[in-house]
Amino acid sequence: MNKYDLAIIGSGPCGYVAGIRAAQLGLKTCIFEKDKIGGVCLNWGCIPTKVLSASASMLYNIERAAEFGINVKSFEIDFLKVCERKETIVKKLSMGVEMLLKARKLEIIKERAEIKSPTLIKTASLEIEAKNILIATGSIPFELPSLPFDHNGILSSSDMLELKSIPKSLTIVGGGVIGCEFASIFRSFGSKITIIEAMPQLLPNEDEEIARKLEQTFKKRGIKILTNTKIDKLNDNEKMLICVGRLPNSKNLGIERVGIECNKGWIKIDEFFKTNINNIYAAGDIKGGVLLAHVASREGIVTVEHIAGNAQYINYDVVPSCIFTHPEIASVGLNEKTAKDRGLDIKTRKFLFSGIGKSHVLGETDGFIKLVVDSVCDKILGAQIIGLHATELIAEISPCIQFGITSEKLASVIHAHPTLSEIICEVSEAAHNKAIHSL
Repeated sequence: MNKYDLAIIGSGPCGYVAGIRAAQLGLKTCIFEKDKIGGVCLNWGCIPTKVLSASASMLYNIERAAEFGINVKSFEIDFLKVCERKETIVKKLSMGVEMLLKARKLEIIKERAEIKSPTLIKTASLEIEAKNILIATGSIPFELPSLPFDHNGILSSSDMLELKSIPKSLTIVGGGVIGCEFASIFRSFGSKITIIEAMPQLLPNEDEEIARKLEQTFKKRGIKILTNTKIDKLNDNEKMLICVGRLPNSKNLGIERVGIECNKGWIKIDEFFKTNINNIYAAGDIKGGVLLAHVASREGIVTVEHIAGNAQYINYDVVPSCIFTHPEIASVGLNEKTAKDRGLDIKTRKFLFSGIGKSHVLGETDGFIKLVVDSVCDKILGAQIIGLHATELIAEISPCIQFGITSEKLASVIHAHPTLSEIICEVSEAAHNKAIHSL
């Protein structure tokens, strides 16, 4: 029987990153993966949806080329080629992850794993012994009892990525991140889109002002939005995407057999991602909380560092969130509501993209950045952005929150001109009523 210092179940952004760090720390490690290397994020989530988003953005730019003095006589969407490009990129990245694992001498076991005891894992063909086990099996789409997935008319987010033609109309149940991203993509491709959201606003976890701006933009694009609305049936010949949350992918792992404590399938852990079983850990989506790939990766690293005797922690107040709609949305830290709910004395300042020269150059002047600052000590507590390249711009704010940078210090940093990043400097100046390009 092969023996390992660490056995990881799942090769998604938590599992494979944890495996690489384990190898770097000298731990003999194996990874179990019953499906595709890279997990949901790489194969059925982050990467393939962003490939579709890139095609949608390209289409958007072609459609408005005349604004830039470029006359495009004709064009059409070759959706099969779009899908082919998606599959090519996903396959290339998956192979790249597998190469990284093999280069680090990690053993990849492509079978379904089941935990038989705190130190024993069994598959259909072998058994291994491990000093430590990390469960990193992620999450799966939540299925509405009244509208179960049939993978034809009623679709999951994974089903959407298997479509071979553009639906004429698409009803999206759930106006969260996944729903809004698919709405933006397929509206660009020509589908008639309706979003149904049970809560009062799209993106219920985002800043209210940001959500209102996205709703306004979506309506201008012809997307029908029904908030405070629920649905329990499907009309004939209609495509419906159900994206109302995620469930833990914790079935058939053997966690009940070894007595791992759970809450409705989500595995309970401590600050080092240890379960109630001393040598078994769980990180990434499987333990609930913030279900984001970059968070899962960091959790995998922290878990392995703890196993190796190096205590690290994660500040969940400094997790960037990126939404690849058009326009893009990004946030990090506290928004106005969450800060006030914590009883903090804050001030917020907003700066419009229309005040930035580069926005006019690119023909993308809509949107804004909103900064949340501690009124007493001037430290930056959070930021929300809606507009061009918001998902890239937010990275500048994260270290400011992480290391307690004040808005005054950020404003003192010279930003290159003409760039979109100047909006960061301007909103920091606005925190002291000193913004240059604002009335």
